[in-house]
Amino acid sequence: MRLLIFFIFFPITVLAQTNFVSTDMYESNFQLVQREIASVYNPKTTTFTGNKYFYKIPKEAILILLDGEEPIKVKTNYNLLDQTFDIEGGEKILKLEPNKVLKVTFNDRVFVSKNGKFYESIEENSNFSLLADTFLEAYIPEYQPGIQEKPDPRYRKNNSVFLYYKKRFTYIERRKNFLISMFDKSKSKEINTFYKKNKISPRDDNELKSLFINFFDFLSL
Repeated sequence: MRLLIFFIFFPITVLAQTNFVSTDMYESNFQLVQREIASVYNPKTTTFTGNKYFYKIPKEAILILLDGEEPIKVKTNYNLLDQTFDIEGGEKILKLEPNKVLKVTFNDRVFVSKNGKFYESIEENSNFSLLADTFLEAYIPEYQPGIQEKPDPRYRKNNSVFLYYKKRFTYIERRKNFLISMFDKSKSKEINTFYKKNKISPRDDNELKSLFINFFDFLSL
């Protein structure tokens, strides 16, 4: 009987210790982030309904720092309205400083810092970067002036894609003709064939990535 009680108690004890260590780690990392690579976040005073964050809830991420120090594990979320990473701790909310953080790596995607701003990384290699600038855009729902009151603005998620090449940003229009025009004219027919054969959709980031990887040597920027 005493042996049975021990086995029941043991997993509970281990679980409690694991949770304690995890919480303690995040608290310690929050203090480090606050001291070294973040500032206090002051939310914009904007009427807003819905979720203004990239994820529904904060997720675990690894912060890779520009100064080469040890990576830091935190729970954070990308604020689409203010375009910064928010980290909650106690009664404070911190925002990451993009000039101190190289990458924010989640289990399903990576954000990188370029020229003082965070972008979602679609492709990152030694030749170029393909980046998505994801944000919330405001719009006024349809209404009848003089009959209905002007409604508060609503927000919808949108993004723009940029090619970061030779330390310059080039905005990419998600149109077939525009994409082909970014490469040497001598390759237009070959690129058009590749485009059709692989059924490239300009709205699909991974398919867009394959186009630039395959024809990078022929960029005419």
